[in-house]
Formats: sequence, structure tokens, C-alpha cells
Amino acid sequence: MNLTFKHPANTTLELHRQSFHRALNIEPGTTVVCEKGLLWLTQAEDTKDYMLEAGDKLVLNHSGVLIEALSEAGLSIVYPN
Repeated sequence: MNLTFKHPANTTLELHRQSFHRALNIEPGTTVVCEKGLLWLTQAEDTKDYMLEAGDKLVLNHSGVLIEALSEAGLSIVYPN
């Protein structure tokens, strides 16, 4: 029997200032792209925090991420192929 794993569709989100998005069980290698605004990210099992401005991206290396919009913001979550 062959099983095929299908990645979830890439996601685009708009976040209001001080709102959060939590992505759990996300595959390492997934990329968060800040399309506009300012984002603060923290990954599960990672002691560092990350700030992304418009045009910045971060490739996740852990299985969960919490994203807070520090201004009106837009972001994309791009899953690996």
C-alpha cells in the first residue's frame, strides 16, 4: 500500500495589532514570510525570539510557532515541497 502525504495549502493571514496566530505541529522547513507590518515570533523548543519586518522571512526548524503582530500585519506560511 502506498500512502501519500499531502502538505496543507500555503496560508496568507492578516493580523490586527497585538493579535496572535498559533501554529502547532507545523513541519520544520516551513517558512513564515512577513508581507507587511512587524511580527514577533517564538518557536517551540527555541530560546530565541525573532522580529520580522515587511520582506523578511524565517525558515522554522521546530514544530510549533507563536506569531504576534506588533502592528497591522500580513504574513504567509509557506510549506516545504
